[in-house]
Amino acid sequence: MKRIFSLSLLALAIPMVALAQTVISADDLIKDAAKLDTKVVTVKGTVAEFKQKTSRKGNPYYTFTLKTKVKETPVNVYGRGTLEKPLKDGSKVEITGTFRKEKEVSGFTVKNEVDVTPKEGEKPKIKVTEPGK
Repeated sequence: MKRIFSLSLLALAIPMVALAQTVISADDLIKDAAKLDTKVVTVKGTVAEFKQKTSRKGNPYYTFTLKTKVKETPVNVYGRGTLEKPLKDGSKVEITGTFRKEKEVSGFTVKNEVDVTPKEGEKPKIKVTEPGK
């Protein structure tokens, strides 16, 4: 009986471990871009160029980048809606969203983008680990 109970607990624990998301750096995301394309990723990095905008159709959205060691290859971040608190440049964050190595938007190409748009009724998965100045 104890053995069955122990095996049952183990069976429950394995999927929970699998659900835990590994946090990777912005540099590691760029390095493994081909492997991580279209996957849900959790990335840590430093915010730059935060902008809250409104589309021509009147839809709010925000963008920012996560700095990388190679300045010409940042991680671009996009989310629909508005954030309760705008991010400050220099803030350290952990974000979770769907990564696309490359995608076409309105006739132009966006590279290395994480879409953090939340599901309806949820908040974006953006956690500030150290506020910017």
